[in-house]
Order: sequence, then C-alpha cells, then structure tokens
Amino acid sequence: MEFEYRKPEVEAALREARTVEALEAALNAAIGLVGDLGAPDVYGWKLLCPALDAEIPAIARRLGLVDLPNAKSNENVCIVATQIYARGGHSKVAGDISSLIGADRTTLVMTDVYGKLNPMGMLGVRAQPSPLKRRADVLLRGASLAGKILELFNILAAIRPTRIFMLTHHFDIVAAVALWPFRDVVEFLHHADHVPAIGATVAYSEHVDLTWTCHKACLAAGLPASYAGMTALRADRALRPPPAHAGRLRIATCGPAAKYKGRATFAWSDFAIAALRRGDVDMVHVGPADEELKSAITSGLREAGLDPQLYVFAGETPDLVQALIDQGAGAYLASYPVSGGKAIIEAQSIGLPTFVPVDSASPPLLQFDLPGETWTRVGSPAELSAALATMTPAPLGAASAANPPEPIDQFEQYVLGPENPAA
Repeated sequence: MEFEYRKPEVEAALREARTVEALEAALNAAIGLVGDLGAPDVYGWKLLCPALDAEIPAIARRLGLVDLPNAKSNENVCIVATQIYARGGHSKVAGDISSLIGADRTTLVMTDVYGKLNPMGMLGVRAQPSPLKRRADVLLRGASLAGKILELFNILAAIRPTRIFMLTHHFDIVAAVALWPFRDVVEFLHHADHVPAIGATVAYSEHVDLTWTCHKACLAAGLPASYAGMTALRADRALRPPPAHAGRLRIATCGPAAKYKGRATFAWSDFAIAALRRGDVDMVHVGPADEELKSAITSGLREAGLDPQLYVFAGETPDLVQALIDQGAGAYLASYPVSGGKAIIEAQSIGLPTFVPVDSASPPLLQFDLPGETWTRVGSPAELSAALATMTPAPLGAASAANPPEPIDQFEQYVLGPENPAA
C-alpha cells in the first residue's frame, strides 16, 4: 500500500498476545510509536498502518467486546479524542463539530493514553467560555491501557451514541480497539496528513479526510475515503476595516514555533525577508514563538539589512480570525518548512490573499494542497516577491457566512448531513 508504515515487531506483539501482561506490553509499544513520527524516513513519507490496523478487530474479540450496532444520527453524539488542547487545528475541528451539533447532544470523551491530564484540571472548566460545546467531559482513568479499552467500551455502551467522531492521536490504539464494536456509527476523521495514524484503514462506518493532501494520498492507496475540508466557523461578529498601519501592508502568519524551525530548500527567514523587502510591508506572527525562533528571524533580518522591528510577535490567541482582524492583516503567508492547515482556511474565510510556500523538494505528504483557486502557491522566496508585486489586496471581511469558500461548506454539510436544511 502506498505511504505504508510498518513496525513488524509491534504488529507481531499485538497479534501474538494471549495474556493480559503480553497485551499490555504490546499496547504500550503501539502508543510508544509516537517517537517515530519525526524520523526522516517517516515524517512526510508514511501515512497508513494497515498491518497494525488489522489487529484492531482481533484485540476487541480477545477482550470480549461484543458488537453494539446502532442507527446513525446526530441525536446523541460523542467526540472521542486522546486529548483536547487550547490551540491547534485538531482541537478546533472538535470545537467546530460541537458548535454545529450543539452542546445538548455532544459528549467529549478523552482517553489520555499518555497520562498528561489531571481530573482536577477539569475543575471549573465548564464555567469558562470555550469553543468546545458539550454537555459532559469524560476522562478515562484506567490504570492500564487494556483497562482503558474496557472502560471506554463500557462508557460508550452506557451512553449508546448514535454517532462517534474519532479524532484521536496518531497511535491511540485504546480508542481504535474500544470503538470497533460501535463501528456502525464511528467515523474516523483523518487529520494526520503527513505522519502515520492507526485507524485510517479500519472498516469503521466512514473515513473522512480533513486535508486535501491527505485525501489524495488515501485515494491513491485505494481507501474508500471522503473529503470534508476543514472549516472556519466563526460567531457573528462585525468585520470592520483594518486599522491603518501608515500605509503599509501587514502580512500575517500563524503557527507554533516547530513549523518554522529548520530548513528544507530554504529557511523561514528567507520568505520573511522576501516579503519585507517589498518596502511597504510589515509582518505579524500569531502563535507561540520561543527565543530560538525569535533569534533566528531577528538575525536573518539584520543580515539582510532589514529592521527586525518590522516583524512583530503577537503571541498566542484563542481566535485566529479575530486576531487577523484586530491586527489589520491585509494578506496571509503560511508557515514553512511545515505548512499549516486550518489557519490557511481561516485566513481565506475573511477574504485575505493567502500565500503558501510549497517546496517541491520536500517529502510528498508535506506538500500542501487545497482544491480551488483560493490561494497562491509559492515555490521560493523569489516567487513570493513576484506574487506580492502583483497582489490585489482584498478588503478584510470580503468573504461572508453567506458565501464561504467551498471547503467550509463541505465540512458543514458533512457534519450536519441530512439534518442540515441547507444540504
């Protein structure tokens, strides 16, 4: 299978485990594969784990998990995740699903297979504003991974969800096994567009790709995958004209520091320099930036004879769309050498001209793509300079909820399905 990831020793351990102790060791080996995600021969090259996936039904049978079929609807929805974060496209997708379905019909269940969550950390969370709308948070507390599988199965057997959105970590085998008996209503949301993910080839009721690059790869591998482009839902808000920046064009970028570090053919600072050399441009960086990244950008600009103060670090935000409005962004430049996903959609949703560096020398799964002529591909800093020179700035807020980019419409129709009166 194209883009196939293999780990024969872990596959054999899962297949041959016949005692609780052996199974627990094999499950731990599976979740421990997270250490492989950054390997040069994996990152950007591997996506699917068919041999690991093949063991999912057998493990469920060995644990005595009986099938519990149900009719699919949006009446009683569960989002099953490994962990939900304060930022990031993965968690925002969960928030968008819950906003569309409604809090009164949505339950969040987190497996916490890596033991990062504290139940007391949930104290008071429900009283705080959150993009995630739900009636209850459930956190698995089983002392072992096999115990967590049984715990999740029993919780879902009690809730009897009519639809389960599987939005888990790449190697969350706990969720993959526990959800197998509910496969008639389980939908695997494939958000790992450049690294392997357990569950992508399991016969759940639906395999849904959230990114176009991932979708093309899954189709090439012969999977019955559908596409529902990530959304940029936003609450009703007055989209006002951007504040003036002394006649300058403000270009925004957004993402965690890891997406900007290192280099492929170029470094991120090369693209920043190309943008700022236009002369009437400054840049604003939304998202966490450590001292290493700040130092690399600052030194790169100085060496190019540019004022580092033209590159502003705005810090983190829970709402990128609002930050783009508040910062007066007139264009958006995606991260490099690792591109964003949801942030690009959000920038387009308010009509910003959007430029995405796509390095032809990068691994195939790292080469961002999106259907429609709603963004500009730039293969080098020189191409960015040329694109900016011919750019026609769009007024902020040119896109509207009544006329959203196609991927937004696809996502809403996917989540709401036949219950969506507009579908």
